[in-house]
Amino acid sequence: MRRRLAFLLAGALIVAACGGGATQTPKPSAAVTPVPTDIFSETPVPSAAASLAPEASPDASAAATTPAGGTTYTVKAGDTMWAISVKFGVTLAALKAANPTVEPTKMRIGSVLVIPPK
Repeated sequence: MRRRLAFLLAGALIVAACGGGATQTPKPSAAVTPVPTDIFSETPVPSAAASLAPEASPDASAAATTPAGGTTYTVKAGDTMWAISVKFGVTLAALKAANPTVEPTKMRIGSVLVIPPK
């Protein structure tokens, strides 16, 4: 008798754990689908005022990045800021001061450094 009662109780627990007798999950309601927008609209034509920007000369941009009497150096694979400063005979502090936006541990190959004059 106890054995039957134990099996009946175990069976009831299994059915309850598996969701037996539970209510059904309600069906999702119909969602509103957004209407696509018109992505093929005509591009605006630039006005005459937009094209009146002053032209920059190439010498002006080079003068802005290179200090008087200084030069530039393009970073190569394996370069460190210390090795570059030794190569050009300048102090590491001077090289860092000439390149304030360059993080010495995050220099990338191809980056251009400003080498200050000695």
